[in-house]
Amino acid sequence: MSFLLDVLAVIFVFVAIGFCIFSHELGHFLAAKWRGLHIDAFSLGFKPFWRKKINGVEYRLGYLPFGGYVELPQVDATDAIPKAADGTELPRAKPLDRIITAVAGPLFNILSGLLIACFVWWVGLPQDTPKMRELTVLTVDHFGPEWAAGLRPGDKIVKINGEPFFATWREVILNKILLTVGEVEFDVIRDGKPLKISYVPVENPNAPSQLRAEKIAWPFFTVVVPIMIRPEPGSPAEKAGIKPGDIVVAVNGKPLSDFYDYQNEIDLAGSRGEDVVLTLRRKDETLKLTVLPQAIPHATKYTRYLIGIGFDVNSDSTSPVIGTLMSGYPAEKAGFKPGDRILKIDGVPVVGAVEFKQLLAERKGVQSSIEVERDGKPLVIAVKPLVYTPHDIGAKIEMLDHPTPIQQLVNTFEMSRKSLVGILVGLGHKLGITEQTSSLKPSHMSGPLGMGMVLFSSVRHASLVSAIYFVVIISFALAIFNLFPLPVLDGGHILFGLIEIIFRRPLPTVIIRALSYMFVVLLIGLMVFVTFSDGRRLLRNSGLITTESGSNIGVSAGK
Repeated sequence: MSFLLDVLAVIFVFVAIGFCIFSHELGHFLAAKWRGLHIDAFSLGFKPFWRKKINGVEYRLGYLPFGGYVELPQVDATDAIPKAADGTELPRAKPLDRIITAVAGPLFNILSGLLIACFVWWVGLPQDTPKMRELTVLTVDHFGPEWAAGLRPGDKIVKINGEPFFATWREVILNKILLTVGEVEFDVIRDGKPLKISYVPVENPNAPSQLRAEKIAWPFFTVVVPIMIRPEPGSPAEKAGIKPGDIVVAVNGKPLSDFYDYQNEIDLAGSRGEDVVLTLRRKDETLKLTVLPQAIPHATKYTRYLIGIGFDVNSDSTSPVIGTLMSGYPAEKAGFKPGDRILKIDGVPVVGAVEFKQLLAERKGVQSSIEVERDGKPLVIAVKPLVYTPHDIGAKIEMLDHPTPIQQLVNTFEMSRKSLVGILVGLGHKLGITEQTSSLKPSHMSGPLGMGMVLFSSVRHASLVSAIYFVVIISFALAIFNLFPLPVLDGGHILFGLIEIIFRRPLPTVIIRALSYMFVVLLIGLMVFVTFSDGRRLLRNSGLITTESGSNIGVSAGK
């Protein structure tokens, strides 16, 4: 069943990306038909296995379903005398016709994106957190720039960069913090008094693994996040008295910073065979209910072995040094202490945090003897990891966003604009051109491989709606990218057409050809670069390459 789902997810990836490219080429085709331009061929897919000529146009079907293409010799400005596929000379197309044909491709991407976006608007997009108008700070890492700037637990953030917000916590991180150039400014309410806090985001070694590997700035603080749930019929949650619309504000007395905190507490309690205590808000009432989590089907596939330690990333030791201990975990109970330097597991030397996790996982939950150095002296401590498997209480998260199609288009445009500005500012800062900073780098860009990876992960591990929403983003992004006024892109054809209209003569063919060849080389180089970056992400996600062990914060040993 798992293999079948993987196959279906791969098929979805090819169909989705192919649809975005095909709709783009269909726009060019229909516009060229309307303007009376010569069309050599229109293909659905590549490497044709079927061809048929109708009214002078050869229609093709290809083996490779990666989209399509349309051959329009009169739109190609690099030829002084356009020629059909059979060598027949053709009249040069009018600049207005070339502009309309070039615009039609991105326009169809926008129209098809808006059409799919209507489905997302109607069904609703699953969210990890609800949309909030203010953020109550839960924790602040003492090593982060936010703490140094004065942010403290209990502060209420009401504006970011001078603007109020209504967004999920993830949207705040992405749109308001990660994509900000230079300083981030918070308007904060503390003890009823307003104040402003400004800081420059920096790379966070405690960021989620993928973002840590990308070396992207990530907040050093968390916020309180309420989670709305709906019990399933006959589930432990329903039997415990949970009702649709109940909002979880704490689990086992711990306030939640996101969905993963909620799920982690349930998994831990279930792995220990213990009840979990939910603090709920039901209208104006606050109540506590006790539920016994149940293991999810095939839970053993996702087994991990936890001892509950975090490594000190600031240590310059060649061996991993314990920085923190998780309360109630085996490491704390066994007698480990912050500052202990891990030397060996069952006699096997440990040279890094990643190696420690791997060695612990290989023992599959059996008691191990771990040799540490404390105050310059060796010490052996026996510890048995907690066998951690996924559990649930039979309750679904009820957090849906219904962004309108126009909002989805605007959001994609804003994310694209801010990302490009951030990358350019980051490069400028590195070259000494500007003092402004950004954590975004060219290596953070993605190409077809990266988009395929996100699509596969969305449809396989998130939800179909999330995957369809990403198709909307791809369609809009393809339109935006192609409208850049660069030769070989649609925006370049539009620019050359406008120049011809304004100056009543085209640019010399030799100049257009030279610019086109130069930008073809640059574009190919860019595609190779982003594909290489995407390939590294794929290998990293597959576990074939790892991030630097010194920047790994581990409380678990994953299988």
